Amino acid sequence: MKKICSFFLLILIGYAAFSQKYVPVIEQGTLITYKVASRATGQTANITLTMLNLTDTIKIKWEIPFVGTGSFQITPKGVQSGTKLLIQEPQPDEITKLNDDETLMFLSKDTFSSLVNNKTFTLNGYIFNVKTDTSTFSISNQAADVFYAVSVKGNREIWILNNPGLPIICRSNRAARGIDFELQSVTNN
Repeated sequence: MKKICSFFLLILIGYAAFSQKYVPVIEQGTLITYKVASRATGQTANITLTMLNLTDTIKIKWEIPFVGTGSFQITPKGVQSGTKLLIQEPQPDEITKLNDDETLMFLSKDTFSSLVNNKTFTLNGYIFNVKTDTSTFSISNQAADVFYAVSVKGNREIWILNNPGLPIICRSNRAARGIDFELQSVTNN
């Protein structure tokens, strides 16, 4: 009888481990690639973000093929309480310093806290409510642990990685001015 109980316990533990969704580790050196699409022109481009510093002022190197490279700096205040996403084409070979109310492809700590605790948050002036999503968002062919949220009017959607350390936006549909974007890969060096 003990062997049978032990066998079923192992099966349950294995099932629980198997059914957990993927949350990639994002640390210094991590490469994050997005496909970005302009709604106005229909043009698409890939942008690779390299995490250079994830403490205090966040520093992220960007690279867009045929455009160049540069970097972004996000202030500690933006990381803590930013409610806007910077959505503009960066200038090559320059450091783009974000305002205190802006982040880049991730939610601030306060916004993420509101998402988790209240199931609602404000981003770019739009109120979003967390909903159940029946589809699966995959990263590296693994089902990712993401939150799905829809704007109050229902015309904007966003998928956010369930990672309090850096809740990156996995997909955005009309949540950012003029562009939509989708996470393609997360790679640690």
